[in-house]
Amino acid sequence: YLVNDACILAGKPYCAGGVVKYGAQVMTHVPGSACYRCIFPEPPAENDVETCATVGVLGSVVGIMGSIQATEAIKYLTGIGELLINKLLIVDALSMNFQSIAFNQNKECSLCGEHPTITELEEYSFQPCRKK
Repeated sequence: YLVNDACILAGKPYCAGGVVKYGAQVMTHVPGSACYRCIFPEPPAENDVETCATVGVLGSVVGIMGSIQATEAIKYLTGIGELLINKLLIVDALSMNFQSIAFNQNKECSLCGEHPTITELEEYSFQPCRKK
């Protein structure tokens, strides 16, 4: 959320990726497109999510996500191909299924919507990789 918010407020593009266990998700944002908060408006409560400290991650899935993010950056910089803009790519490494879900910018989004209420960065206490 912090990277998403910082990039939106600064008007910068970014490619966000996340991995837990054997699954992952990735999306790309450019100014004017949907942001992470358009799909997931609020960070989850700390006790509501699995963490890498408790369930781990498969290292090769991290490599897949890094490669996809690098590819998105190259496509953005060179102006070729179709970016994962307004799309969430979900990867299930156990079945090796890739699913792309299209979504629109949420006009009610608290960050990038028509009337944003988030106008500055705030610190989050959630630390997904913290050991308990």
